[in-house]
Amino acid sequence: MGEIDFVVPWVDGSDPAWQRKKAACLGESETDGRVQRYRDWGLLKYWFRGVETFAPWVRKVWFICDQDPPAWLNREHPKLEIIRHEEYIPAKYLPAFNANVIELNLHRIEGLSERFVYFNDDMHLIASVGEDFFFRKGLPRDSALLNPVPTTDLTRKSSYQRIITVHLNNAEYANRDYDFRSTVKKHFLKWYNIRYGGSLIRNLMLSVWPRFVGFYEPHLPQPFLKSAFGEAWEADGDILEETCRHSIRNDRDVNQWLIRHRLLIEGRFVPRKPLKGAVFDLKLQPEETAAAIREQRLPMICINDGEMEESEFWRIQEVLVKAFESILPEKSAFEWETVT
Repeated sequence: MGEIDFVVPWVDGSDPAWQRKKAACLGESETDGRVQRYRDWGLLKYWFRGVETFAPWVRKVWFICDQDPPAWLNREHPKLEIIRHEEYIPAKYLPAFNANVIELNLHRIEGLSERFVYFNDDMHLIASVGEDFFFRKGLPRDSALLNPVPTTDLTRKSSYQRIITVHLNNAEYANRDYDFRSTVKKHFLKWYNIRYGGSLIRNLMLSVWPRFVGFYEPHLPQPFLKSAFGEAWEADGDILEETCRHSIRNDRDVNQWLIRHRLLIEGRFVPRKPLKGAVFDLKLQPEETAAAIREQRLPMICINDGEMEESEFWRIQEVLVKAFESILPEKSAFEWETVT
């Protein structure tokens, strides 16, 4: 199979030093200042325990941060590489409080393997996975699923709705660079694959349009080829450069999904069954999230934060910690035995 790395960015929005740095760059009136954008739920140690327990085959874990790592993190672990923004993101794009900048420059990490899996820090492994869960025959395992972008959401002007414009911008560049009909014809069995189940019907229905109408994004750990990032910079350097000049999210941004789309369009993936029901909203589904962790019905989950009162936050945090402790009670080697 070859070497496979994991990459995860992290931020603790409660860190006063980080808050001062952010305020100095963006000002107190920075538009997307919602606490849940940067809130630390204290679950990171379970992320590392999950990696050690459920994916012991990983070669390296690249921990991206722009502040001091947690005190409990064992910086001497042979598989751990702590990397600061300035160590791989060009200086002209710093400081970066825009996740898109952090993601679009991943290929610049010196020593990162050609095959890697990109996590957000709210995406957790909760059951065993093999290398072939993410890659097969040297290629990412993925699902080429069409999904129309809900453009009516663009009437909402709040900055956190800009994820919708990312979908639109990614589709715009996919259509600039590739012909939809030619793509489908060339990789027919990868776009109309029986593994997609009911989603195959949606692909068939949306194929009446002559262009890419948008892509379904699973919002789960994503396997990538490092070289595909460099190729995207060569083909779409104009929008990638523009995006990386934005310290915070902007309506013209694209993100790492653009690289995923290029791999799908070029047929550089192995079709897999979509992983359904693995993304949870903590505001609406705290008990369902905890049950999914305890029962380990899925190999991984994504835990989305949401607006809530402080008392509700502490209650839900306790529920989640208990759930993770039920499946990952032992410290991992990524944690110091004692923290001084």
